[in-house]
Parts: sequence; structure tokens; C-alpha cells
Amino acid sequence: MQLKLLNFHKILSQFSSNIVGAFIALIVYQSTGNFSYAFLFLILNMILRLTFSALFFKQMENHPQLFLFIKIIPFLFYLLSILLLDTHLKVLGIIIAAIFHGISTSFKELPMELTYSYSALNKGATSNGFSKLLENLGIILAIIMGGLFLDNLPKWIPIIISCTVYLISIIPLFLYYLLHKKEGTFNKDATSNAIESFKDIKIKEHQQQVISKKLLVRYFFIYFCFCVYDGLMNLFSLYLFKVNAECYSFTAYIQAGFYGLFGLGCFVAGKLDDKIDITTLCCFACVISGALVCVVPFVANIIALEVVLFSLIGFLYSFISIFCYSRMMTRCKIMGIGNKALNGRAQASRLTQIFIYSICAISPVMFIPAFFVTGIMFASCCYSIPKNEERTRKMLVDYLENNKLY
Repeated sequence: MQLKLLNFHKILSQFSSNIVGAFIALIVYQSTGNFSYAFLFLILNMILRLTFSALFFKQMENHPQLFLFIKIIPFLFYLLSILLLDTHLKVLGIIIAAIFHGISTSFKELPMELTYSYSALNKGATSNGFSKLLENLGIILAIIMGGLFLDNLPKWIPIIISCTVYLISIIPLFLYYLLHKKEGTFNKDATSNAIESFKDIKIKEHQQQVISKKLLVRYFFIYFCFCVYDGLMNLFSLYLFKVNAECYSFTAYIQAGFYGLFGLGCFVAGKLDDKIDITTLCCFACVISGALVCVVPFVANIIALEVVLFSLIGFLYSFISIFCYSRMMTRCKIMGIGNKALNGRAQASRLTQIFIYSICAISPVMFIPAFFVTGIMFASCCYSIPKNEERTRKMLVDYLENNKLY
């Protein structure tokens, strides 16, 4: 039941969060006329996400649904601060927006992943793919409507819509949390039989700690490399404003193509991953999509072509996303560190986005190098991802089969 309520929340909350949030960097740029301010906003935002996720990880782990509910408070302050961007207090508005958007997003991203992990303990990649599809349906609708609203209506209208929809989305899930929070197995990370059977053997406990650290570090590195794509839409949207007309709807069409095919691709990849080994498909997707990212800045004036390119990039990206999530969670749950792995994944995504945004914050001439760095980092995953799977698989086999015990 909780998984159904979570999927309902995902659709509506992603709609409410992105109807304005998908364009926040563009709003900052349009208000200041300075690309560096827009990227500094994004960097501050990511730093706050890192900080609050680290500070409240234990609490999020135990009460993720509560954080999804509390999120409405910083979310409201963030939306109201956007109105300051059209006044003489725009600098204050940027700072307040960055702070509360960072807090709001940190209270959403990891708690949502943790809630899914608790709700889908016995589900395969198909379930994850379907959940991602629903999540992206909300994003697509928000992006298209948000782009049209921001081009044609006062900002306070989408702000009211955003708050109202989020409240509707979270109430059923929060009520479910209140009804079940005292149950002994509620919001508990999965622990394998292997961990339980080895818990009184000192050398196996030491082995577990060593392997757990290695798993977390290895997957952190993998996610640092391929989650560089998580900042791609902000990077391209600002670049589009630089070389093309300042039109939110153009950006909306491109983002809708990306997230639409990403959602569909997650569903397809999830289905395939439960039936066949998709390692080769993932390697192919890394190389092709990495090359496409290096091409997109040179055809930015052809909006229809950009929609096609970003749709293809989104579809290819979904295969890597589903593949890595499925393998990481399977391995890390064996060691009882599924929640830590999810936190590491989120933190790696934020750090790699800070890295890319920092390149662009130097000067607008750094846009093109940033696209190339993004494409190269992603393409390199065609080697690092399968190599990581081979090594982590071997580590776990040695642990479970008592190989190399001494």
C-alpha cells in the first residue's frame, strides 16, 4: 500500500516541485542578467543539499515520510522568495531562494528514495522502472505548464498551484506513516541472512566492515561520474538563454523530451533488466550519449533538433540509471548498508554538479568546456561501470563463500 501512496506522491510532488523549480536558475539569470550569479545560486543550493542530508541522515533514515511532510515549510519560503527576484531586493531573494530550495530538496530527494527502498524490498528492476516512469510524468507536465505559465502569467499563479498540489500529494502518505510508525519492522533497512549468520564471528565482522567501505567508495565514484548528467538540464537551459531567445517554453520542450524519454526508458530498462543482462546496452548508452552531449551546444539554435537529441540522451541515460541502482542496492543490501548507499549516491550527484557548475561560474566562455567535460565523464562510464560490477561481485562472492578468510 505504501508503494502506491508513494507513487501517487511522486507524480504530484514532482509536478509541484518543477512547475517553477525546473526554471529557477533561468529566473535568477533573467533577474540579474549575470550567468555567474545563476551558477553560484546552483552551487550554494547543492552545498546546502549536501549539508542538510549529512546532518539529518539518521533522522531521515528512521522517518523519511515525516521529512517529506516537513518539506512543505522550506518549500513555501522558497516559492515566496522567488517573488523578491522582481524587486530591488533581488540579491536577498537569490540568497533566500538558494537556502530554502536547498533545504526543501534535501528533505525530498533522499527521504523519497528511502521510502521507496522500504516499500519495495521484494521488488525487482521493473518496479523501480515503473516508479521512475510515474515520477517523470509529473516532471513533464510541470515543465510544459511551467514554461507556458512563466512566459504568459504572473509568477504568483504557478506558486499557488505548486503549494496546493504538494499538500494534496503528501497527506495520504503521511497518514499512512502515522498509522504504522510504531510497528517493529516499519522503516527498517534490509539485512541479509549472511550478515545475521556471521555476526558473532570476529573475522567476518571485520571483513564485513572492510567490504562495506569498499562498496560505498566504489559506488560513490561511479555515481560521481555518471550523475554529472543530473546537472545537464540546468547547464543547457542557461546556455540556451545565452545563444537563443529568452523563452521558457523552448526550454520546457527540450526538458520535456529529456524527462519523457528518461521515464519511458526507465520502464523499458527495468523490464529488460529483470530478464537479461543489460551490461552491453549500458556501455553502448554511455558512449553514444556522451558523444551527443558534446554535440548539443553547437545546434542550440535548432530547437526541434535539440528536443530529439535530448530525448535520445534521456532514453539512453535511463539504462545506466536503472542498471547501477539495481546492482548497487542488491549488493549493498546483502551487507546491510542499503541506506548508506542511497545517501552516498545522492551526495555524489550533488558534488559532481558542483564541479560542473563551478566551471561555468568562471565565465560564459566556459560553457563549451563544461559540455565536453560532462560528455567525457559520462562516456568513461562504459569502462568504469562494468569494471566496478566485476570487482564488487568478486568481493561479495569471496565474503559469502569464505574465500580469503585469513
